[in-house]
Amino acid sequence: MLHLVAPTPGSGLGVTVAASTARPGPEAAPLEATRAGLEATRLAVAERYGVLDTAPELAFDRITALAAELFQAPVAIIGFIGRDRVFFKSHHGLEETEASRGTDPSRSVLEPWIRDRYKHGFHAGVPLDTPDGYEIGTLLVIDRRPRQIEEQQMRRLRALAGIVTDELAMRLAARRALAQADIMKSEVDHRVMNSLQFVSSLLQMQSRSVASTETRQQLQAAADRVRAVARTHRVFSADETHDRLPIVAHLRGLCEELASILDAEIKVVGTDETSVPKDQVLAIGLIVNELAANARKHGAGAITVSFGWNDGQHELAVADEGDGLKQGFSATGPTGNGLGMKVVRALAEQLKGRLSARPPPAGEGTCVAVSFPAE
Repeated sequence: MLHLVAPTPGSGLGVTVAASTARPGPEAAPLEATRAGLEATRLAVAERYGVLDTAPELAFDRITALAAELFQAPVAIIGFIGRDRVFFKSHHGLEETEASRGTDPSRSVLEPWIRDRYKHGFHAGVPLDTPDGYEIGTLLVIDRRPRQIEEQQMRRLRALAGIVTDELAMRLAARRALAQADIMKSEVDHRVMNSLQFVSSLLQMQSRSVASTETRQQLQAAADRVRAVARTHRVFSADETHDRLPIVAHLRGLCEELASILDAEIKVVGTDETSVPKDQVLAIGLIVNELAANARKHGAGAITVSFGWNDGQHELAVADEGDGLKQGFSATGPTGNGLGMKVVRALAEQLKGRLSARPPPAGEGTCVAVSFPAE
């Protein structure tokens, strides 16, 4: 449908519509119900494109600027039709960002608003139709003075409207593709998590069947490491909507499971509001897994896991209440050369962090910490 008014001077908007005074017949109610159903569907389609009440964008502003130039008109609008208003996604030459919509299905939804503000002027509009035929908006040019236009100008306006609808269609397709990718990612994470849990169970079973104590301990440690990775995948699967995660809450859940596995008391200290990017969560979880296992093996008493700030950086620390550091021990040197500390050093490097060992702030024991930049 083409919305076009090009009046002659002094003739108002140049459109005369006969208003019927007859009472609606019995067929009016079904007709109104049909219109209401179509309007509800049209609104749902408009919402699907996700443009109502969004910020201005250069892509649409360029189109209204070009439309105004083609018609030598001061005002051009790309408007999207809501329930009771038209939202101006782009409004060249105009400060207003929306207008009340008309309800007459035979006229442009903006005609009452245009009549009120541009009484004896001119406007030409082209509907923005979706591929399935629903009118979700309009591309409109307006002038305060009456004038005539050429068919070539209207062809160009229709072409610009086609660019708008093509842009909307591409954005919708991109959103659907991203949604599908998120579904696939979720499925992959779920399958990886299940596979890792299966591998961890196999390693645990194998550890029970070997005679060597050292081999049994190594297999159990490997099973715990695999289980720690599976835990992180479970967290990712449960919260796919955020790029960052509240790390202290994650550590509480992790350490609750670790306490059961290690048969140890593990306390977590930190601010719940602190969050880190998802790509750091796996490394942080594995560091805690290794350091807590070391504290249980070589230390004594309760294990404290803390996450906070130190000199403008994140600091992750794991402390025990044992006899303290051995003489000459260095977390970064050859004395800290067990497999667990090698894993922790590699993970600290992944975080672009610094590994250190020191006595706890209060009391006896050992505290191993990783400080790394906040992103």
